[in-house]
Amino acid sequence: MRTLIINLGLIITVTCTAQSVSVPDGYEAKENLRELGSVDGTGNVKTFDNRYEGVKGTPYVFEQFRQGELFLKNKKKVVVKELNYNCVENEIAYIDPASKVTMLINRFQVDLFMIHDGTKMITFVPVRLKEDAETIFAQVLYNKGSMVYKVYQKEFVKANYEGGYSADRKYDEFVDKYSLYFMKQGDHILYKARKSKKHVIAAFPGKESEISSFIKSNKLDLKREESIVKLLEYYDSL
Repeated sequence: MRTLIINLGLIITVTCTAQSVSVPDGYEAKENLRELGSVDGTGNVKTFDNRYEGVKGTPYVFEQFRQGELFLKNKKKVVVKELNYNCVENEIAYIDPASKVTMLINRFQVDLFMIHDGTKMITFVPVRLKEDAETIFAQVLYNKGSMVYKVYQKEFVKANYEGGYSADRKYDEFVDKYSLYFMKQGDHILYKARKSKKHVIAAFPGKESEISSFIKSNKLDLKREESIVKLLEYYDSL
């Protein structure tokens, strides 16, 4: 009787443990069973890590596709119900209303496009950040003589949850980033806005004193888009 109770206890323990294991399918299952059935017990058993949570974020500027308008080089205007811009792949995309499939638009045929931002339409125009660089699309923040552009970027951060010193991040993620650029009225040089006040002032030869005083008196944060817009508005008023 004592032996019977011990055996039942072992059976119950094994059964409860088995219920918490994720059972692999197909070939992997066969391989695991073969290893578990080895006579000498020296086989390697494959384990399955279910902690990975997939990808967060999106390569597109907006989480959801939105109503927009395309202005083509042939001077035609096309209204699109669901439009977006993939700033990772530099692709203008829309959702076909009939098939609901995401389609790409030949960006070389596009002069500019606009996407509804909930309260207003925002404009994207082609820019070339360097002379030998690919043309991309940037949002126009200011266009009243001088220009201010917002270039959307995404940093792809890989999952990191394995090992003793991991960040315990169980997902890959597209992290939003952006850079600001400006072009002065009557100039064709594209300057990148930087945190350094000295760097920004250097873009305004002959107006350094006025620009420096304006930045200081208005406590402008040169990393913020509203500050760069305000600075270029002031420059245009000089």
